[in-house]
Order: sequence, then C-alpha cells, then structure tokens
Amino acid sequence: MELKNVHKFSYEKILENLQVDRKTGLAKKEVENRLKQYGPNVLKQKSTISIWNILLTQFKNIIVILLIIASSISFFIGDIIEAIAIFAVIIINALFGFITEYRAEKSVEELKKMVTTHAKVLREGQVKKIEAADIIPGDILIIEEGDRITADGRLIEADNLAVDESTLTGESDAVNKITEEVEEDLPLADRKNMIYMGTAVTRGNGVAVITQTGKETEMGKISDLLSETEDEKTPLEEKLDELGKSLIVITLILAGIVSMLGIITGRDIIEMLKTGIALAIAAVPEGLPAVATITLAIGMSKMAEHNALVKSLPAVETLGSTTVICTDKTGTLTENQMTVKQIYFYKRNIAVTGTGYRPTGDFKENNKKIDIKNDSDLPLFLKAAALSSNAVLNKKEDIWEVVGDPTEGALISAAKKGNISKEELENGDYKRTDEIPFTSEKKFMATSYQIKDNSQYIYLKGAPDVVLNMCSKLKIGEEIVNLEKDHIDKFEKINHKMGQKGLRILAVAYKEKDKEDIRDDIKNNLILLGFTGLMDPPRPDVKDSIKTAQKAGVRTIMITGDQSDTAHAIGKKVGIGDHAQKPITGTELHQFSLKQLKDKIRTHSIFARVAPQDKLDIIDALNENNEVTAMTGDGVNDAPALKKADIGVSMGQRGTAVAREASNMVLLDDSFKTIVIAIKQGRVIFDNIQKFIHYLFSCNLSEILFIFIGILLQLPTPLLALQILWLNLVTDVFPALVMAWEQPEENVMDKKPRSPDRAILSNKFKIKIGIQGIILTMGPLLTYMYALNHFNLTEGRTIGFMTLAFVQLFHVFNVRRKNGLGFDKSLLVNKYLWGAIAITTTLQLIVVYLPFLQNIVHTTMLTINMWYIVLIGSIGPVLLIQIFYYFKNKLNKNKK
Repeated sequence: MELKNVHKFSYEKILENLQVDRKTGLAKKEVENRLKQYGPNVLKQKSTISIWNILLTQFKNIIVILLIIASSISFFIGDIIEAIAIFAVIIINALFGFITEYRAEKSVEELKKMVTTHAKVLREGQVKKIEAADIIPGDILIIEEGDRITADGRLIEADNLAVDESTLTGESDAVNKITEEVEEDLPLADRKNMIYMGTAVTRGNGVAVITQTGKETEMGKISDLLSETEDEKTPLEEKLDELGKSLIVITLILAGIVSMLGIITGRDIIEMLKTGIALAIAAVPEGLPAVATITLAIGMSKMAEHNALVKSLPAVETLGSTTVICTDKTGTLTENQMTVKQIYFYKRNIAVTGTGYRPTGDFKENNKKIDIKNDSDLPLFLKAAALSSNAVLNKKEDIWEVVGDPTEGALISAAKKGNISKEELENGDYKRTDEIPFTSEKKFMATSYQIKDNSQYIYLKGAPDVVLNMCSKLKIGEEIVNLEKDHIDKFEKINHKMGQKGLRILAVAYKEKDKEDIRDDIKNNLILLGFTGLMDPPRPDVKDSIKTAQKAGVRTIMITGDQSDTAHAIGKKVGIGDHAQKPITGTELHQFSLKQLKDKIRTHSIFARVAPQDKLDIIDALNENNEVTAMTGDGVNDAPALKKADIGVSMGQRGTAVAREASNMVLLDDSFKTIVIAIKQGRVIFDNIQKFIHYLFSCNLSEILFIFIGILLQLPTPLLALQILWLNLVTDVFPALVMAWEQPEENVMDKKPRSPDRAILSNKFKIKIGIQGIILTMGPLLTYMYALNHFNLTEGRTIGFMTLAFVQLFHVFNVRRKNGLGFDKSLLVNKYLWGAIAITTTLQLIVVYLPFLQNIVHTTMLTINMWYIVLIGSIGPVLLIQIFYYFKNKLNKNKK
C-alpha cells in the first residue's frame, strides 16, 4: 500500500504495511536501513542567492549597458578621460543598486528552523528522545500537551488529544483528534486521525505511527511550493524595463541620423562619433536607476513610520496599483484569539465586550453595564466555565497568551473580566478532585471540586445539545426550576440564532456532588446555567479599512482554511462578499477549470476550507484576470501565496517567521488598516515617480534637441559628452530626487487603481514631455546662437551649457504638481526642494569657476554680462509653461 490518504485506513493496516510493532517500535538495524532509504527528516532547502549574482544583476540594466557601450567607444577613439568618467558612473550606480537591493532568501531556512526539535519515539521497546531529523516512517511517536509535532503520522492512541493546526489550515480552533479511519478525499483540516509536522499539541496526549517525513510531509509540500514559486516582476519593474528598451531604439535612431547628417555635410568622422556618443548619453537618463531606487527607499522609510516594513523596493509602488487584496481570515481579519462575545441565561442576553485574551471588558444587558457582584447569574456561570477548563492564561510583556485550548482560554479570560480567577480559586478554597476530559465523542468536559466547607460541586461545559440532555433543572435568577420542554425549545432557538452569527456555542451547567463517581453523578441530573457564544472576532478597524479600500477601487477577497459558516459570518461582519452567496470551498474549487475559476472569482469573494495549493490557484486566476494581487497572511500556509502574489503582506507580531520572510511587506502592528495606509502611500509614490520621470525625460529631451538642432543648423556641437554627463548626473538628479518628498495630490484615494497594463509614459504624457522639451530647448539654443556671435566657442558653449542647466533646474516648478502650477501653498512644505536648488546652483558655479573642473568639463569663467544672458534664457521657458498651465486650469475649472 502506498502511503497516501492514510487517514482512510485503520491504524492496524498502517502498522502492518510499515512492518512495525506498536508495543516495541523499530529495531536499531531497521532504523539504520530506513534512514538510508528515506533520508533525514528535514525540509528541502533552497540555495541562497549568490552575492556575485546580485552584483551581476546591477550590470544587466538597459541603461547601464548603453553607458558601457558609450564608454567603450570613447576609449577606442582616444577620449580616455571621458571613458573613465562614464565607467565611474557605471560603477557608482552598480554599487548603489547592490547595497540597496541586497536581500537574502531565507524562507525555507526559516521553515527548517521552525520544525527542528526533539521527539520521543518508541524503539526496541524503550522510549527514546531523538533529534527530529532522525525520525523515519514506521517510528512510534509519543506526543503530549505542549509538544510540537515533528512529522506526519496516523494516530494509534488519542487521550483527550487536541492539536492546534492553524499554521497549516488557518483554523483558529484546536482540532479534537480521533483514532478511527475517516472517509476519503477530506480536506486537510478534517483528517482528525492524522497529525502533521509543525503543528502543536494543546491538550491531552497520544501515540502515532509516522507515515511521512521531510519533504513528503504536508509542511514539506509547502516548502516545495515556496522554493518552486518564482518571484515575478512587479508592474514598476516591468514598466521601467519597457522604458529602457524604448531608449535603445531612440538612441540608435538619433545617433544614426546625426552621424549620417554629419558625414553628408562633410564633418570629420571622429567628430561625428563623439557627437553620436554625446547624443547617446543625452538620450539616456543616467540618474533614472539611482533616483528610482532612492525614491522607493524614501517610500520605504515613510511606510515604516506607519508600521509597514517594506523589504523590496519595487513593492513600495506596487501597493499603489493593487486591485485585489487576498487576505487570510485567522489573524489577519480576526484577532486569532477566541473571545466570549455573548452569554445567554433564560430570558437574559448578556453582551461581553473586549477582544482577544486580554481580560479587560464589561458585561452589558440592554446596553447597560452589569454590576457583577450583585448579579444573580453571572458569578456562578463564570466560575463554572473557568473551573471546567484546563487552559492557563499568561501575560508576556503586554500580550496575553494561552497555554492549552484556545476556547478554554477565552472562558478563563471572560471570568477574569468578572474578577473571577481560576488560579486564585484553586489556590484558595477549591481543590479539584476529579475530571472527565473533553473528547470529540463525549463533547463535554466535567470537573469536581471540594470546597473548604466540605461541600463538593461538579462543573461542566460542552456542546449545547449534549448538555441539555444531561440537565434536569434550570437556574433562573435565584430560583432553580425543573427544565421543561418550553425551556429547551427556547434554548434551542437561541443556539440556532447564535450559530447564524458565526459563534461557537457552549452550554455550562453545575450541580452539588452527591455520588462517589462523577461519571454517575452527571447523568441527567445537572442544573443548566446558560449558553455562551465565542468567536475569533474581527479586528476593530477592519470594517472601515475594507470600506476605504472599496472606495479606492480595491477589492478584498477572504481565503481561509476555516469552516464555511465561520468565514461567511466574518465576511458579513467586515463587509466582504455578497451576503446572499455561500463561500466556495476547497473541495468545490478543485472541480473548477482555470477558466471557470476566473469567472467565479469575479463574483465570489469568500473561499473556505482551502489548502496552500488552492490559494496559489486563486492567485493565478486573479493574475489571469489582469489583477494586481496583494496577499496578506500570517501562517506557514500563507507563505507560497505571499511569494506568488504581486506583493505579499505578512503580520509582524503574530506572523510566523516563514510568512515574514516570504513576504514583501511586514505589518509591524498586524493591522489591516495599515495595508490601506500603505496603498495610499504606494499611490503617492507612483505619482512622485511619474514626476521625476517627467522631469528627467523632458530635461534629457531638451539636451537631445539642443544638440540635434544645433547640428542641423550647422553650428559647432553645442554640448560635449562630459558636459551632458554632468547635467544628467549632477544638475538633474537632485531636483528629480526631491520629488520623492512631494505632498500627496488631492483625492489620491478617490480614484480607481492604475491599470497594470497602463504604461508609465502614456501618449498624453509623452505629448506633454515633448512640448515641454521643445520649449525648454529654445532658451539655451537661442542664447548659444547669440553667444557664438559675441564670444569665442568655449565661452559660447559654456553659456549654452549653463543656460540649459538652469532652465532644467527651474523646470522642477513645472513638474512638482500634476496641474503644472508649481508655485502654490505647498511650495514651502517640501524643504528638500530648496536644498536641491541650493546644492545644484553651487555645483554649477563650481564647475565654471574651479580650474580643475574647467579642464575636465571644458568650461570657462562667465562675466556678469554673460550671466544676464543665462538668466534670461533659463527663466523665459519656465514662465511660458507656467502661463500656459494657468490658463489651462482656469479653463478646466470654468467647464466644471
């Protein structure tokens, strides 16, 4: 028998197949043979990225390749200084990119650390503690409360055993385990006779025979998915690549045309090669990679201020174009902490405030706070619920944690809200004398206590239908009456009503002990106290955050391993999906083709009982629908989808290390609200990226036209190669960089997400850049033509160079706001803008007055009269553009 779907076979059949005796375990020789056959119980480890590969990637940039070509040509024609200068730019850019983009891949390594531990196994008739890596199929594994399970196995014994499988399934409730075989083709979360690597025992103990180890375990399959899932380029990376490829075509065409024109008009071939290089350099925005990287890095810093830690630079912008957020339920939309929300006594409905395990909150009836000390029902109910539980509530720093069953933790927390402490009771007058552990068959747990006055009481909690059958009386206020059919009908209606709200319901009962054996004493002889409804509640800010996202055109989809009813109830509470639709389950999803799933996912927003591979299928379908997908989550089961999505968002406080490493962004406060803030910041960053691209490209176009028109007019080459490099790397970079600090445009979250197919340079945007490039060119061109008639070539070229530098510097005021009017009330908010203007002006003065730079860049000192020419030529085009936008905005305003 192949070791698959082992949950459907009896454990005797599995033991027989694995040739192992449950009482003695494997012999030493057999252990050695099987270890050779199956290998160590470790997860597949993905090789880390080489530092050299990261460094080499920096030189694969299209712009860098163009600069390498330009540097090589300069070297071969004898312009050594020029070649060295261009090569220095390449090295600086590569080093900067390497430093800012270096991030090691640690996802699978973290998986390995998470599950590397010890285990107790039965070998040669003795219980032995061994390394988890040494476990093999056929080992008899012994587990008890608090253990982390180290391999997949089929249960042989389960004594009150419950396992927290939320890291694999996303379900917050601990799973009560059984040993009987169950039906075939059940989802992972429903295979109650199985245990899985990486999960934790919350209650009881058990014995299992190991069936899968290492990469064959469910955890191992997730590890494989994680290592096999390739990182996909973000929209920004793709668009910048497209721009780079477009630049190659433009550069080759321009260089070819100019070179041919020069040769046709009789100019020296070497001179035309230099001119071709100058044009190539002018066409390439050398500052683009650096400015893009720095702008995104600044965005990372801004997001960190809002508790969003972004780990990869392009992910900063990607959030701004996100159209769908795929979110796990447990721990993302909800607190991942069971909480008592409602207590029902006969004809009394009590609301319980507070969330999670933190024991702070009130008990309210008809919106009025209850005085618990003087209440006839609550003290006894809370005491009975707490004393019939085994969990322990601990405070670690400022976080409350439960050791044991999460549901019991919620009951103990509720009791503490009423100033009833299980620990204080047990350390004081109450001594536990007996216990009936909870099992999935019995569906209740009972305890007996002896009190110092020698009285003895039994406290019990369990499934409502079971407990109702065990009760013969009902406590109503101070009275105890017979439990009649009318009472039962009322409680059953309340049970149904609570269930529709997505609550998990427990009944609580008690009685004074009057028989020796607690098992005999509880038979149809209990006093019913009431019902309590528990749930893993939504985070307080989730509903408003989802509304804000919807307003911004961003859809939220819930993908969870939890039950369908629970997912539907949570979705209804937070505003996800059509409330008339039932969630699509993992079993139903398996029956869909990709085309069917693409159609279904357009109308369905809740998916329940899904496995990790199902989440990847959903993401694939969304990507096929041209959605830009963000995946949020905190469990191991989320890691492959976090990696596959356009951007993965993990939880920083409660998230697993695996999820954090697989994601692009970590929410430090675990708040869904932070995602919406990050989306807004992502949109602002894209706007600012567009602004610096607008600035750099229009400035570079003005350089190209300056040279191109000058050659057409038979003028000496207006700019030399190093002068262009100076403009591109010094004059242009600082004003472009300060665009990263520009204030958000109005109504940035009132518009739909940018289409993933939309180019950074739309046709309208290209026309704007083209017109502005022409206007910017006219000032320097006219001053250069004037200067050639009144000064020598070096002086005329320096005047043209300085005029172009300052017209580009002042052009920042045309670019900084989308409406084109840069002289508004926000002008003083961006303090870095004025710093950039001061630095650039200083550097321009240095390049014409410092002898060392004069010799390299081929400039000369300017007189006061020459400066008049420079200022007129640089201010005129900027004023012309501002006047145009003033009347354009006024016209648009009148139309509205």
